[in-house]
Amino acid sequence: MFANQYISSEIFSLKKSDNAETALMFMSDWMVKELPVVDNLKVLGFVNELSLLENPDKKVDELMLLDIAHYCIPEHYHVYEIWQRMCQYRLTSLAVINADGLYKGVISVQDIALQSFSNSAIMQEGSFIVLEISAIQYSVAEIARICESNDAKIIHLMVETLKDEANTLRVSIKLNKQFLSHVIASLDRFGYKIVFTNSALDPNQNMDDRFQWLVKYLNT
Repeated sequence: MFANQYISSEIFSLKKSDNAETALMFMSDWMVKELPVVDNLKVLGFVNELSLLENPDKKVDELMLLDIAHYCIPEHYHVYEIWQRMCQYRLTSLAVINADGLYKGVISVQDIALQSFSNSAIMQEGSFIVLEISAIQYSVAEIARICESNDAKIIHLMVETLKDEANTLRVSIKLNKQFLSHVIASLDRFGYKIVFTNSALDPNQNMDDRFQWLVKYLNT
C-alpha cells in the first residue's frame, strides 16, 4: 500500500540528452503525460507532453519544469496520499524518491489503479448497497452494526459528497454476502435511504430486482 510497492518495472526516467521525439514516444508507449529527467539518481526536473509537442526539435533539458515538488513523493507515501496527489494536480505519473532524495522509480496512474484495486476488497465476492444520508447523521459504526446484526460485514466503503443544500453523502458499501435482503430491510427500518443495490432481494428474481433498483437510483 506504499509508494515503493507500486514502482513500475517498465517505465524509466529520461536523460538530459533525450530529445522531444524520443520522450513523446516513451510517453505514448507507457500511456503517461509527464516523465522525470534524472541524472546520477537526482531528479532534475519533469517534462510534460504539451511542452514536448510544442517544441519537437528541442532536448528535454531545455523543456524541464524545475519546480517539481508536487511531481515527487517519498517512498513511504500511502496509496491514499498517492491518489490525492495525482487527482489534485491531474498527473498520470509520479517520481518516487527515498529519504535522501534519490530517485527510486516511477509510479503511473494505470499501474497503481490496476494493482491497488486488484489487491483490494473490491475484488472479493459479495454485493453492494448505495445509501444517501446527511453528513450530520453519518456513522460508519452504526451502519456496520446494522450490517453485522444481519451476519454481513463491510469489506469496502466509499463516500461521495453530493454538495447539495442538505449536505448529503452518498455512501457505497461492499458487503461479503451476495444476497442482502435482510440487511436492506434493517437499513430501511432504521431510516436509511437506499438508492441502489446490485443484490437480488430474491435469488429467483435477480434481474427484475436489479432493474427496479436501477430505475429507483436514476430517479433520485
